[in-house]
Amino acid sequence: MPEPSKLPLRLSMDEAVLLLVGLKLLDEMVEAIEFNGHSQSELMGGLMGKLSGAIPPDLVAMTDEIVDDIVLSTVDPLQAITADSSHPLPMYAIDTVKPLLEQAVSEQRSVEIVYFSMTREEFSTRKVDPYGLKPDGDLLWMVAYCHLREDMRVFRVDRIKEAALTHEAFSRPSAFSLDEFFDLDDDEGEE
Repeated sequence: MPEPSKLPLRLSMDEAVLLLVGLKLLDEMVEAIEFNGHSQSELMGGLMGKLSGAIPPDLVAMTDEIVDDIVLSTVDPLQAITADSSHPLPMYAIDTVKPLLEQAVSEQRSVEIVYFSMTREEFSTRKVDPYGLKPDGDLLWMVAYCHLREDMRVFRVDRIKEAALTHEAFSRPSAFSLDEFFDLDDDEGEE
């Protein structure tokens, strides 16, 4: 272990942001690490808290977006669905949300949702343009353009706490295909 006098570090803001992104990715992708009798959650929580406190809030939010983009770009969407399915909470009944989303897909209308993100462990309100719904076992997934992230995203429908149809219309890209989005063969994924 280094001498205590060598532990204080002077980091540039870019270095601190990059370190926070790396920690969040490690926390996202590795389940359990123990170091000198301290659990991963204890160590990560403390270190991420220190870094987050030293970085402006807008840059901390940016690190969440970077982590989301990296995770989504490195994991096949169907593998992400399978891996993500192990998270049982929060799970909301989809009885009222599903018909609203089906209507939004059919009429190409935007929807305001209150969504729980497992990555950030918090709720966010977003406007989305739902392109399609994909059942997978007991779960239902929505592929949508997210105005908050300004990119395509996959949402687990049972994590949508609230949803409201807006009067705003959108145009689904003519080349969009739900099966192609999930890189499925024509005979796979059919219910």
